[in-house]
Order: sequence, then structure tokens, then C-alpha cells
Amino acid sequence: MSLEEQARAANAEFWEVPSRQEEVEVEAEEVGADRRMSEAGEEDEPTTTDGGDHTAGDSTDFGDRTEDDGSGNPAAKKKKKERKDRKPTVLANTNTKITKVSESGLPLEPADVAAAYGMQLGCIVRESMSINTKHLPSEANARLVENFLQKLHRRYTFPSDYNTLSTSNKVNRLAITKMSNALSSWRSRVKNKIQKGESWEQIKKGEPMLDEAEFEIFKAEMASDEAKAWTEWGQQMRDLNLGKHHLGSGGNRGKLPVWEKEDAELARLGKPNPWLKITDLQVRNFVRARYYLDKETMEFVTDDDDVKKFEEKLVRNLPAVHCVHIT
Repeated sequence: MSLEEQARAANAEFWEVPSRQEEVEVEAEEVGADRRMSEAGEEDEPTTTDGGDHTAGDSTDFGDRTEDDGSGNPAAKKKKKERKDRKPTVLANTNTKITKVSESGLPLEPADVAAAYGMQLGCIVRESMSINTKHLPSEANARLVENFLQKLHRRYTFPSDYNTLSTSNKVNRLAITKMSNALSSWRSRVKNKIQKGESWEQIKKGEPMLDEAEFEIFKAEMASDEAKAWTEWGQQMRDLNLGKHHLGSGGNRGKLPVWEKEDAELARLGKPNPWLKITDLQVRNFVRARYYLDKETMEFVTDDDDVKKFEEKLVRNLPAVHCVHIT
């Protein structure tokens, strides 16, 4: 079986989420956007127990700690500001009540609690299992998953329909998916630090829940031929991505407030808003993330030929849009 077939088989159960449900989740998470920093700086700043990695600066900055030249072009940003030391996020020792969840099982209210939910799941993962855990949804890890769900329900009280440990519970099913993603992110983060040549002491500072013996096993595994083959396959998959987005570390939910301000400014100036012509929210966000607003001309531009070709094909049957391409 090829690496791609292995990857698909291991994750087939969790690949698809209906687009309507994803829209609900995006709308919910934007309310209390946790302004996460990029993985490169995740291990520094004051300890937080709400699960959010908070950064200094304007509320719409979302961790982009660079000085802008005023043009709005992300590629033209100047040198980065020096990052302050941050302490890792920790699991809050309390029980918080969730009052509303989405159709897919994502907490919606209270908004501040919903914003921190993903971070707290990551804390439970790092506290509950070894970094060497693989194929989390498999039968072999059923006890780990059960232990995770028990800790999740000690941390949160959900609406009565979802206060069970059953894996058929949609809140639990989504939490397991997020748990799997958090484990993958943890492994990738530590792997990147190893590749940068960081010592155990340096890594331990940012990963206090990482056991040294487990780390040595993980480090040896990352040097194996199999791990190198997976890394190469992952790079090939990344190379298939269409262009580079300008979302920053906050992702779509972090960029939404910025886009809303841009839309309001276009309306104030009486300029047409090209994004309103793309009615599918996911497609609109995907394309818009690869454009940026030139503040001088108030036009959306991209410097990627593939993105431009995709956008032209997407809207070829729509009225002309007010987007230009950098040559």
C-alpha cells in the first residue's frame, strides 16, 4: 500500500465535513478569535488558562508582528519585531458550561469559551497521551480516546443531549477529530524543532508535558527511512496547494474582522465589492485569502499566476470583477 493510500485509510472517517456546518463553525469562532501565533512562536508569553495564545498589538493584527509599508502588500512588509518569551498554554483547572453547540458539535456559546475550546483540547491531548501515539481513531487507541473524553467532560459541561461519553455523540466525534489534529500538530511542531537543531532543554521549555524518554524515541523515529518517506510525501502534497494565502496565524476566523473593515471601506467609497459575486462562502474565502487589498488603489491584487487563473476560471461567467494581477 502506498503512503497516500495509508494516509487516506487512516483518516477516511474524518475527511468530510458538510460545507454548511463549516460555515456555522467559522461564524462561531470569529466572535472570540483567539489570535493564535504561528507554530514557530507558540512556546512563548504569559501562561494562559483560557486556551488562547494572545498576542500584543491591535485586535486586527492577529500575530502578524511585522511593520507594514502602507501599501497593504504582505510581501512588502519589513523586518519582524522581536518576539517576547511566552509560556505554554495550560489546561484550566475548572469546569465550564457550554450552552450552545453547532450541528457538527462545535461549541458556539459562550463565545469566549468557544474561542478557547480548540486550545484546551490540545492541552488535554498533550496531558493524556504520548507524542509517539499514531492512528488515534483506530481500535488500538480506544482506551486513550475514552480517557480523553472523560477529561473533556470534566473540563466542560455540555447541553444535556451531549453530556455522554458515547462516540456517537456529535460533540465527542468532533472533539476526537480535533484531538487527532492536535496530536498531529504537536508531532509536527516538535519535529520542526528537532530539524532546527534545538536541544532537549530548549524543546522542553516550550513543551513541558513532553517526557524525555518519549522524546528520544520520537527523535529516533524521525530519523528513520519511513519517517523521511512520509516527510517527502507530505512535501509533495503541500506542493499541490494553490498559491499562498495571506491569512496570518489566525486563519479565516482571524481575517474575517479585517475583511469586514475592507468591505465597509469599499462601501463608503462607493466601489464595487468583487467578493459578493462569489456566493459560496468557502470558495469566496479560499480565493480572497490569496488576494490582498492595495490601500492606495483600493483594488484587490495577487502576485500568483495560478491563483489568478483559478479566479478567472471561477468567475468567467460572472460580471467583471475589480481584481488585478501584479506583473
